[in-house]
Amino acid sequence: MATGTGARPAASASALFGVALFGGGRGQRLAFTTVAFMVHELGEALVPILIGVVIDRALAPADPSALLGWLAALAVVFVALSLSYQWASTAMVTVYGFGEHELRQRAMTRLLDPHALRRRPSPGEALSLVSSDTYRVAGVSWSVVQQASTITAILTASTALLVISVPLGLGVIAGTVLVLVLMRRISLPLEARGLAEQHSAARASGVATDMITGLRVVIGMNAQGEAARRYRAASGASRQGAITASRAVLGYASLSLLVSGVFLAALTTASGYLALDGRLTTGQLVTVLGLAQYLQGSLAHVGTFAANWIHKRASARRLGELIDEPPLIDPVPSSADSALPGRDGTFHWHPPGHREPVELRPGDLVGVIPRHPAHARDLSDRLGYRVPLSRGELRVGGVDAVDLGPDGVRAHIAAPPHHGALFSGSLRANLTAPGRPTDPAVIRAAMLDDVLAHLGGEQADIGEHGRRLSGGQRQRLLLARALHTRAGLVALDEPATAVDPVTEQRIADGLRGLPATTLLITTSQILLSACHRVIDLSDTRDAPNGTPR
Repeated sequence: MATGTGARPAASASALFGVALFGGGRGQRLAFTTVAFMVHELGEALVPILIGVVIDRALAPADPSALLGWLAALAVVFVALSLSYQWASTAMVTVYGFGEHELRQRAMTRLLDPHALRRRPSPGEALSLVSSDTYRVAGVSWSVVQQASTITAILTASTALLVISVPLGLGVIAGTVLVLVLMRRISLPLEARGLAEQHSAARASGVATDMITGLRVVIGMNAQGEAARRYRAASGASRQGAITASRAVLGYASLSLLVSGVFLAALTTASGYLALDGRLTTGQLVTVLGLAQYLQGSLAHVGTFAANWIHKRASARRLGELIDEPPLIDPVPSSADSALPGRDGTFHWHPPGHREPVELRPGDLVGVIPRHPAHARDLSDRLGYRVPLSRGELRVGGVDAVDLGPDGVRAHIAAPPHHGALFSGSLRANLTAPGRPTDPAVIRAAMLDDVLAHLGGEQADIGEHGRRLSGGQRQRLLLARALHTRAGLVALDEPATAVDPVTEQRIADGLRGLPATTLLITTSQILLSACHRVIDLSDTRDAPNGTPR
């Protein structure tokens, strides 16, 4: 699917697994890590084999020199398996961590795409995608190395058993294949249950996020009971989905353990009969019993191979759906970048339903009266190019916004949403970009002086999401942030709804004194009275360029 940055490859589950495993040049490190884990499992399998050799070659004939030699060989194996495990575990954390980070970046890039998404996930669903789903998909690297080392253990043990007794070795190989086939058939419903669980968890997280974000509104409407009821319903569905999926996984794991236990009990019984018949020495019997105990964990893990991949595929499908979601806004022609206008040009805006375009000249303070609040939100979204625009609707310095694309338009027009977001940190960090000084005239125009005095300066912490600020103080900070963007046109959607009339009058006077081109989408008579012109979109019979005030 094409975007403003060029073609984007399809995000199938296998492609995302490839990113987690080999992206960023991690393939070579992953290969070495896999080999190191295989060496570790090889050493683990050699331990019971060497113990059996020690019994037959040193203890049974009472040979002290042979005993010392074989104990030295056993010590070397222990050192090798310990060092390989430590190195492999450290390297694996790097492979997994960078793989998860790259997947998370891809998901965040898609969520923050300037062309937007036709179906935008809720905040809770987005959080689930960039956290738990990327975590599961990145875990495929652990699955690869663990399954490779498990197969190494089974092959080593099978080879040793074939040397000791051909029937025992063949039995282990046949049993491993049988366990894989049987557990694969049983695991088929797990993917659908895992996908349903993740969707229900995302819905519950979305409801909780929405409720916390709008808590003041919920309390103001006395809707706590309804909000709690909706959350209980979503949480109950999520809990039931998690219980169903967990029961399925636990049942699957229990069955895998039972199958491996029955198989190894049969192996132990067979080796006991062979020892009684004299076809196995004491050392060989010890080796067989040690390998049987060692193989129990490996065979149980073999039974979980399918379930392990199926749950990761469910998360990969969800991530792929996000990354492959078509853009809301059409891609920009590649030749449009050469036609960028100057920053201080004139803007021509033709609002939907208005007869003629509105010319916005440098230094203008223009008021726009919307029909209703939803209309105001729509006008702000259109000026910020967050929704598709028609040709001729907005021109920046003589260039059509459709040719400029979202990034090009936003380089010249700042139209922040009405409900802006504040971040944890200092007031200064929420106001301007790092290294850019604040503008005293903007601070005064936004009536932010008393906020600075209240907090103790620009470097004071405003708390999580601005918790230390009142609603009016947060709105003034968002207003000052918009005016600090240095955009050629600043469009503000009801910027003073949370302040008192006296403060609003001072803000109106401050905005009139700024040299910036400012568009106020508002129904406030105080703000409108400060404007040079007012465009009444609630009455399309007005003059096209507005009524002077």
